[in-house]
Amino acid sequence: MEGEDRRTAIVTGASRGIGKASAIALAAAGYDVAITARTRWKNDRAMEPSGTVAERLPGSLEETADIISSHGVNAYPIYMDLLEQERLIPAAEEAISKLGHVDVLVNNAVYSGPGNYSRFLDGDLEDVSNRIFGNITAQLFFMQPVLSTMVEQGSGTMLFMSSAAAYSPPFAMPGEGGWGLAYTVSKGGFHRLAIQLAYEYGQDGITALNLQPGFVATERVKLVQGPVANIAAAGVEPSIIGAVVAHVARNAKEFSAGSMIQLQDIASELGLLPDSSTC
Repeated sequence: MEGEDRRTAIVTGASRGIGKASAIALAAAGYDVAITARTRWKNDRAMEPSGTVAERLPGSLEETADIISSHGVNAYPIYMDLLEQERLIPAAEEAISKLGHVDVLVNNAVYSGPGNYSRFLDGDLEDVSNRIFGNITAQLFFMQPVLSTMVEQGSGTMLFMSSAAAYSPPFAMPGEGGWGLAYTVSKGGFHRLAIQLAYEYGQDGITALNLQPGFVATERVKLVQGPVANIAAAGVEPSIIGAVVAHVARNAKEFSAGSMIQLQDIASELGLLPDSSTC
């Protein structure tokens, strides 16, 4: 496929984890993919951002782009840091320009930094501010140009990587397998994006959905262990979630606008994981 007939996608936070897996799965399905992240090069490994361990994380835009290109489609790596407000809209515009048009946005990037594994009074309010900006305000800045071009073309799918932290009661203390206050508050706000956009722009051809990945044993989770050991032990591999994200992207109109999709339930239906896997 060439030109306007080629399917395209933007995946944020795609240097590793669910974002990387989703970008690769979309590439395997024939999508040109623009990817964003902070870590640009293979030799520029990022430190684990929570400060829990003094080790560097695997993964970079360069490595993800190489795998995308191996599927015979185009890869467009774009640097973006959620806390650099002045970079958010230009990054979105660059992705749109390189792709030509955008069929799918996988809004996966999430702020990662200190403070997620501590109780509220034990944390730093600067970390709280960063997490709320990165997980809500930054998402709006990046998303607006993408939504605008989708509305103009009369179609588009926007997928938002949600979390049980957005809508479920706590099940464990921060640092003992549970989430921190700033994370749950910020993901709660993020969770409303798909619901609101589906209502406001469904008539303009926009399909907006929340995706709930369940426990996923990402590279960072495996490295940190300790406070997220339960996720490391019970989580599925990111590649499984990525495959389901690509499936949802290809079949987005089959799902109710603004709804939340349990990705591991679909993975089970597709035969991608045993029935006993944690969801």
